[in-house]
Amino acid sequence: MARVTRVEALQPHWLRVWFADGSIHEVDVGVVLEQGGVFREIYADPAVFDRVRVEERFGTVEWPGSVDLDPEVLHGDHEPASGRPYPRRVVRGPSQLA
Repeated sequence: MARVTRVEALQPHWLRVWFADGSIHEVDVGVVLEQGGVFREIYADPAVFDRVRVEERFGTVEWPGSVDLDPEVLHGDHEPASGRPYPRRVVRGPSQLA
């Protein structure tokens, strides 16, 4: 199971995500945020997007209001429910020590 240990907001809707396995991915979450609903404010306001943080209990990323994303989708282990894969760059693969 993928667990997020650190996250950094990159603009316009990219996240740099550190995982417990030692890997680092840059993920374009704009494809899910642009769908609106609970994501509307996060997508529309860069200041809100920048408030992303690690949700410790489930090891994922979240924004105010407990709006979160599946860590296994962020890691690339599963497809998003929308069926639209998140564009990504793997900055560093899993560590041999993880």
